[in-house]
Amino acid sequence: MRAVLAALAVMLFVLSTLPAALGEPYFDQRKRGWFWYEPFPARKDASRPVNPEKQITVEKIRKKGGRLFETALLFPTRENVRAYMEHQKRVLERSEHFAQVWKRVLWETPALDTTVDHPVSAAGAEISKSLRKSARDGVIEKISRVAKLVFFFRSDCPFCRGQAEIIKTLERRHGIGVLAASLDGRGLHPLYPHFVNGAAQAARLGVEKVPAIFLFVPSRSKIVRIGTGYLTLGEIRRRLHVVGEEVLGTGRDTQKEFFLLSGEQK
Repeated sequence: MRAVLAALAVMLFVLSTLPAALGEPYFDQRKRGWFWYEPFPARKDASRPVNPEKQITVEKIRKKGGRLFETALLFPTRENVRAYMEHQKRVLERSEHFAQVWKRVLWETPALDTTVDHPVSAAGAEISKSLRKSARDGVIEKISRVAKLVFFFRSDCPFCRGQAEIIKTLERRHGIGVLAASLDGRGLHPLYPHFVNGAAQAARLGVEKVPAIFLFVPSRSKIVRIGTGYLTLGEIRRRLHVVGEEVLGTGRDTQKEFFLLSGEQK
């Protein structure tokens, strides 16, 4: 009990002397009440302006790495090699942190993640492949109703004979019409014994090498080169899909993209 009373006495003494030092006794400040707090003076901003010379930049990191590497290579002491290795370790740590943040941003922003529409897993890739095949076949089926293939060939061309087999397979599977255009006045037996003389049209279209395949849309008086040289069945289908979207107006303007891709000129 005595200890408590002594503590109270000390506290009252401190409270009575401190405000007096401020200019007014504590007990004369009745209007302020018992529970009051003296306002603290505004703290000055302790932050200092950053010296531009001390700021870290990619250029400074690159220059420092090059300087340390040259020193370690020309003077391969333990100290020089260690300094370069320590620098490389710090750069690697920064790169790993950047990669982690990149992944997080990618996961949180589906619009930037290409794997959303094109999965990389085996199961997802199989589904994506099936969807692309369905879309491609749908475009080719539409093409078969409004257009036909023009197949330029020569009867003595071995590549043309191989291409004829692939075009015949495409014709049977998708029902697309094929116009066989011979440049030497002879057919390709037994697949395309019937033909038209295509020399004049080949000259107008700039066909100098065979086999050459074009897509002809009579209703629009439009003819587009699919490719020149031997093409596989899958490649012809892929190109028909790209060109077909542009010809049918079902997709973006992909004709220019196709010619850049195939290296062909219209």
